[in-house]
Amino acid sequence: MRGSRNEPRQGLAAALTAALLLLASAQPTRAEVGAPIPLIAQAPPAPVPAKPEPLAPSAAPAAVAPAPAATTPAAPPAEDATSLPPPDVAVTATTLAPVDTGWIGTLGDAAHPLPQTMWQGTPRPLVAAALPRLQPTGSPALQDLSRRLLLSNAIAPQGADAPDGPSLGALRVGRLMALGDADDAMALINALPTTMGSEELDRDRVELGFAKDDAEGACRDVQSGIGRHSGVWWDRALIACQALAGDKAKAALGLSLLREQQVPPDAAFDTLVGALSGHPAKLDKLPDAHPMLIRLLLAAKLPLPADAVASADALSLRQWASSEAAPPLQRLAAAERATALGALQPEALAELYGKIEVKPEELGAAIKQGKPPTSPRERALLYQVARSDPAALTRMTALTGLLADARKRGEFIAMARVVAPILGEVTPSDALASFAPEAVRALYAAGRAEAAQAWLARVDGTAMPGLRVLTRLAAGAGVPGGDDPALQDAVAQVSKHDAAQGALLLSVLPALGITVTPGEWAPLIGAPHGAAMPDFAVWMRQQDAVQGKRLGETVLMTLLIARAGDHLSSEPIVLSRVVGGLKAVGLDGEARALALEAALNAGI
Repeated sequence: MRGSRNEPRQGLAAALTAALLLLASAQPTRAEVGAPIPLIAQAPPAPVPAKPEPLAPSAAPAAVAPAPAATTPAAPPAEDATSLPPPDVAVTATTLAPVDTGWIGTLGDAAHPLPQTMWQGTPRPLVAAALPRLQPTGSPALQDLSRRLLLSNAIAPQGADAPDGPSLGALRVGRLMALGDADDAMALINALPTTMGSEELDRDRVELGFAKDDAEGACRDVQSGIGRHSGVWWDRALIACQALAGDKAKAALGLSLLREQQVPPDAAFDTLVGALSGHPAKLDKLPDAHPMLIRLLLAAKLPLPADAVASADALSLRQWASSEAAPPLQRLAAAERATALGALQPEALAELYGKIEVKPEELGAAIKQGKPPTSPRERALLYQVARSDPAALTRMTALTGLLADARKRGEFIAMARVVAPILGEVTPSDALASFAPEAVRALYAAGRAEAAQAWLARVDGTAMPGLRVLTRLAAGAGVPGGDDPALQDAVAQVSKHDAAQGALLLSVLPALGITVTPGEWAPLIGAPHGAAMPDFAVWMRQQDAVQGKRLGETVLMTLLIARAGDHLSSEPIVLSRVVGGLKAVGLDGEARALALEAALNAGI
């Protein structure tokens, strides 16, 4: 169907370099802004002292009015006369540039939008080159920043959209879809002016309709779209709608016509349309899943192939996991993956865990065996024990297994957010003291720092150094950043116990303005190791944006360098740049949240 949203089509360094060359060769243009030019000459206003520009204003800067032309004051009019301009005062009209709606937003104040001036000083070609590289991750802090960047209402970056490329609006919709955010992507399409309409946005609207389980609306959009567009994509979309409506003859005819036109076959699409026409079908692979195909798969009552869980985009995973048309057990693996990527709420995964049918004896065996879970169904078993068993110790034993398995899979924070409500139901006690450190970590990971304090009181001395650091990171902006002997001692003990954890703390804490040292540097010196480092152009541009206090550009470049695959980077050098960059442009809370996530991921 359309190209994958998860892989950019060109190298990042080349795209950014081209964007900067385009900026350097173009003459800057500026729309006239300011108060209207008066038709009657006025005396110049008294000068107003200049105010320093704020670091990150929450609204567009006040426009600077052009100074009125120097003219001879008009004679006072007669008492009963109407004031008219003198005949020698010239009246001129200036055509204003059209308002640029490329970054019109839908985010309300409660969601903490970024300031309207966030793109001030950032060239449009740079943003257009970097946006397609924005991908989903397992970091809730990065997920939140990505969403706020894409949905905040702001003055668009300076410049014009490339004549042969997508508009900023289309790029933003595409990124929201890649992140699995169907509702916000559709809301943004609806908010964009009709003048920004394009075939790409029309396709996106269709796919989003299928993703939101609105096949009827998606097919209305197909009927509307084929009146404006043509091509194989629209042909297949029409065939899909015919098959979903039960019109077997028309769907079969459409496939036949595509074959006659020697259109390269789409094996999965052809198989699913055939299945809806009554032909026996089996689908072993689905390498390029997208919402239209997922809707056909659900209608054909076929299972999601195993390879699709690993390769499908977040939007398709969310769609499959949320659909009541598939049995809960078939949806479980996709739901776990979608939750980890932030496309599905933790509450939805918890609800799905509870729907898995199990026998009473299986619940007892899940605890007695003491084995870590090895499949989504086994995790559902442990979740049901943790949720419903009357014995608190049994519940905590089940949670220990779930969290240990999640840490091994690199999804500790996602699982912590799933089980946090259960932790809130259990009263800490001396009998549960052995579980207290893990309960504290899980509650911090879920953003429930206040609830963690009762468990923290049950922690013994051996686990306290690491938890003291986590507590400082989770405490919020109210904690001062000066010397803290207890924190310093905790960092030294963590560094002595685990050099990698010590190096991480020594990268993120100073970036937050918290003064610490390892005590001794010698144990931290290790052999060189291979690591995935960010693209050079992005790395350098992020530093330049931080120094220039260009907030939107800093956030965008930071999102790109912070990601290692689909996880938050674990490299201390990268984390120091990420945390320090966000703090430098006033995003202290976001910087601290990323530092906390990095520490939790490292096992501190």
